[in-house]
Amino acid sequence: MRLAFIILSHKNPQQLCRLLSRLQHPAIDCYVHLDAKAEINDWQEAMNMPQVYFIGKRVNVTWAGYGTIQAALNGISAIAETGQTYGFIHLISAQDYPLVEMNLFHDFFSAHAGQQFLDLLPPQELRRVMSKITSFHFEDLQLPGKYTLTAWLNKILPKRKHPLKLEVYGGSLWWSLTQECADWCLEYVNAHPELERFYKYTWGGDEFIFQTIIMNGPFRNSVQNNYLRYIDWSERKANPKTFTMGDLNAIIQSGKLLARKFDLEKAPALLDKIDIAARQGL
Repeated sequence: MRLAFIILSHKNPQQLCRLLSRLQHPAIDCYVHLDAKAEINDWQEAMNMPQVYFIGKRVNVTWAGYGTIQAALNGISAIAETGQTYGFIHLISAQDYPLVEMNLFHDFFSAHAGQQFLDLLPPQELRRVMSKITSFHFEDLQLPGKYTLTAWLNKILPKRKHPLKLEVYGGSLWWSLTQECADWCLEYVNAHPELERFYKYTWGGDEFIFQTIIMNGPFRNSVQNNYLRYIDWSERKANPKTFTMGDLNAIIQSGKLLARKFDLEKAPALLDKIDIAARQGL
């Protein structure tokens, strides 16, 4: 079984190179989407690494905007165009990092062929965040007074409804899907352009679109509500905690296969410690 990673990257070329080196395995290929705002010449070292392919269709990724969704879809499309068959496609960011040796990572997914590893919010939590898609948001637009305009519009306009009348699901953007499931998501979006028009005016629509499509489709019964990633939201901010050395034990003891998020410039020794723990099987 071959595995593919779609890696969303926008800064720190050296951290991407560190991640790509760690993901090296004879049966693993990496497809990197580099934010269109980044200067491509700064990333030559990563581009020259074996089994690493940069995605040609680059988009401008704005936090909580539609660009993240489009980047993920472009990654799925780029993989499909190669004609290569993969057992799983893993969507990660360049601030993710594996917690186990890649042989063990590969063995895990070989033993779970045909399953989808996806994060699904419980109903109570989903209700709490539904305004991200039922209200209008304009995260991709650079307009003066944008948030004042947004608040005013949402006071006078009715709540937005899903264009295909699908039951809405939500969770983390990051997932591990079979290639068949990922391809089906891409085909579904391409066949329903109203989805793009809807999710372009959401906040963090990437936290809803894949879950909603998959859970209303033919792969629903193969979903495991476990995305196999350790992410710390204890600070209760819009972004997860960036790990420090003080988080090492929690990361290692999480039992997960991947973790985020890391900053090589802020805690350079942390990844070394994780590598040691992975080699020792901790």
